[in-house]
Amino acid sequence: MNKLFEKLRGFWEKSIIYRVFIKKYKRYFIIGTLSLIAVDIINIFPPLLIKRVIDILSKEACLTKIAAISGLYIFVSIFQGACRYLWRMNFIGTSFRCDYDLRMAFFGHIETLSQKLFQKYKTGDLMSRATNDIGAVRMGVGPGLLIGLDAMFYFFVIPPIIIYLSPKLSLYTFLLMPLMPFIAYKIKDIIDKRFRDVQEQFSRISEKVQENTSGIRIVKSFNMSRQEERTLSELCKDFMGENLKLAVPQSLLGPAFEYITYTGIIILLFMGGRMVVEGVITLGTLVAFQRYISMMVWPMTAVGWALSLLQRGNASMKRIDDVMNERSEIVVKDSVVQQFIPLGKIEFRDINFRYDSQKEWILKGINLKITAGQRIAIVGPIGSGKSTLINMIPRVIPVGDQSIFIDGVDINTIDIKLLRRHIGFVPQETFLFSERIVDNLLFGAGTADSSNNAQELACMAAIETEIQELPGRYESYLGERGINLSGGQKQRITIARALAINPSIIILDDCLSSVDARVEEVIIKNILSNFKNKTLLVVTHRLPAVKDFDMIVVMKEGMIVERGTHEQLIKVNGLYTSLYTKEVLEERLG
Repeated sequence: MNKLFEKLRGFWEKSIIYRVFIKKYKRYFIIGTLSLIAVDIINIFPPLLIKRVIDILSKEACLTKIAAISGLYIFVSIFQGACRYLWRMNFIGTSFRCDYDLRMAFFGHIETLSQKLFQKYKTGDLMSRATNDIGAVRMGVGPGLLIGLDAMFYFFVIPPIIIYLSPKLSLYTFLLMPLMPFIAYKIKDIIDKRFRDVQEQFSRISEKVQENTSGIRIVKSFNMSRQEERTLSELCKDFMGENLKLAVPQSLLGPAFEYITYTGIIILLFMGGRMVVEGVITLGTLVAFQRYISMMVWPMTAVGWALSLLQRGNASMKRIDDVMNERSEIVVKDSVVQQFIPLGKIEFRDINFRYDSQKEWILKGINLKITAGQRIAIVGPIGSGKSTLINMIPRVIPVGDQSIFIDGVDINTIDIKLLRRHIGFVPQETFLFSERIVDNLLFGAGTADSSNNAQELACMAAIETEIQELPGRYESYLGERGINLSGGQKQRITIARALAINPSIIILDDCLSSVDARVEEVIIKNILSNFKNKTLLVVTHRLPAVKDFDMIVVMKEGMIVERGTHEQLIKVNGLYTSLYTKEVLEERLG
């Protein structure tokens, strides 16, 4: 018995009704259930009142009694309206609170995950789960729960009343009722599987639309609009097909239950009519009996509807759980340094790294010490591990313990938000939000919102003149990913955004590739003059721009092969000399 109880308890705690609704909003559930019961109890009494009136009229015409019964009916109807308002607010209203909670939890969890998640799940798929699936869960814990409870009440209350009115007649009318749980059980799993197929196909459509919207320039430039339309059309046809497959079991539930109920009514009219003629029951009893059997049509239909909503919610919750169960590779420890203002001293100790245990090493035995305030350039051929190395500093990539130190403190012991607050990081890929230019410039600045500050940042990033030429200047809105700006303009705005937080460590990961060499030199000089004593790390392929840096680190095949000043490396006449000579030659020829 205890094992059965534990099993039932485990099943209940895993259900979406408990996890999403009752666990947090128990009070609303109780108030909603009580008000629903009150409404249903009031619904139960009219057939008994009608029976009473018919029986009175069959014997005597007592208008006083009929008037009293009518007055009682009006009073309880008003009370019923108030209770109906309560259950709607506490069930349907709370379902939107659950929707909000689940959506925010899903979004917040995604933000904690590492880049590996976005290799596993496409953007369109995540968007589908965050919108369509969460909406299906809301329908399950809101209308689905409400309709299910309503149907259960009628199932538990009406049969005893019918048996009380006439045990013999109730036996005839309930002959087919045992078929209902059997049908529901058989169809439940089919709905669950087919709804998951529907949601997965919807994810594919979302992915396609998102990709084509983001890559609209490429689609148009290659004249592939018709081809992409045909591809989307095929996906939509498949989506329609999956929905039609789902519609079959969903559509069968309601009619099957209604058919059982109406068959009971036919039996009632035949057998009950004969019993009235024989004097076994009164005419009022037959009418009340018919009203109660008719009442059972709603719960029969409601059971199918509720099961469908709950199964769809369960299927969607499994898809949401797939993402919520993902864990970040970047482990945040409980005991971390909560107060830390770095000077900018960085040390790499024996760094070895690869993205997958089955793949080759990206970094091999990296040891490097950077003094606070130093200007460091990291150069080397494509694929030598430069970006991987600097992505470790703000812990964008997981780092082993005792591997990277800032001011002598292991970065894994520093609160990750605090660590990133002091690092101005500009990745290779530029990303701008579809907001005003000023909002993009001051994105990480928190309370800083003055236009003067935005203008200073724009001047440092050599983008001020171009912003002033725009119709709205700093108030100009950008298209998706800054589509209305050139590549160089977007890169300079992302640099200004990183500088807005006044970081102790500035990292530029080859983020000036779309800017000409002259402008690149101006930006670097501006950063050096405005952020004195700040540690600056620049990954670049334009070596003349960094020849005056304190140290140039040359990487090849995941290893540091050379390090030193420009003059020192030129004397060595190694890889750096080869790269520098090639760059100078290309600039002269260009």
